[in-house]
Amino acid sequence: MIESRNHFTIGDASQVNGPEVNCWIFDPPYNIGYKYGAVRDDLEWSEYEALIRESVKNMAKHTKEGHLWMINYAVQSARLLEVIEAEGWVLHQWLTWTYPTNVGHSESRFTKASRAILWFTKGTPYFDVRATIQPYKNPNDRRIKQKMAEGNMGTAHYDHWMINLRKNDSKGYRSWFNQLPIDLVSRIIQTCTQKGDVVGDLMAGSGTTLEVAGPLLRGVWLNDLDENAMEHWQTLESDFNQNNIPEHLLELHSTTYPDLWYFDHTLVTK
Repeated sequence: MIESRNHFTIGDASQVNGPEVNCWIFDPPYNIGYKYGAVRDDLEWSEYEALIRESVKNMAKHTKEGHLWMINYAVQSARLLEVIEAEGWVLHQWLTWTYPTNVGHSESRFTKASRAILWFTKGTPYFDVRATIQPYKNPNDRRIKQKMAEGNMGTAHYDHWMINLRKNDSKGYRSWFNQLPIDLVSRIIQTCTQKGDVVGDLMAGSGTTLEVAGPLLRGVWLNDLDENAMEHWQTLESDFNQNNIPEHLLELHSTTYPDLWYFDHTLVTK
């Protein structure tokens, strides 16, 4: 039996309080005028910068040693880099997430089909580059055949990740804005955390972080401004409590699932 402790809050990402976190998933609004409903996405730059600064400051407050992964468009990321570093986070690597898309085509510029992933650290946290791997590109090479014979079935990922967007026909889609792909979140969680660690997401939306972290036996701290998000988290939690784990999540790892999960969550409203 595995005990997994989750913490749920509803409120401002810069002010909420929760447990110590080992790894943060930070996918904020990109400030491009998208209609999210409860969340503004058309702030003045000074307001947007303050939102990001105060949010990452709060994350640093709840982290002794850990990771912060921010997903955003490249231009916004470049402008925010020094803002985040000023709050005690050290840029470890800049990665690029690319994906095919059928929208956003233009006659005046190339189609935007990528986002930046800025990986920051605080201290010297756990990391296992081979926790997830990609298949060898040249499996017929003599040296690669030898590696495969020795049980090495792939190599570490590159710093550009080709992962499809999560669309309304994707497995596990839950009718929420701009859900991150399962594979992207899984790669971060598996390489940067161990079983029993806590993954934080202060702009969690429908709860993809919990969706991935739960079957991987990690706890989470989820927060969002939109109170409607809580229903999605509780549904996921209930499914896990009943050992009802969808097939697309079972594929994430080969661990035998516990018969029962315990969750310790707290609802805080601002």
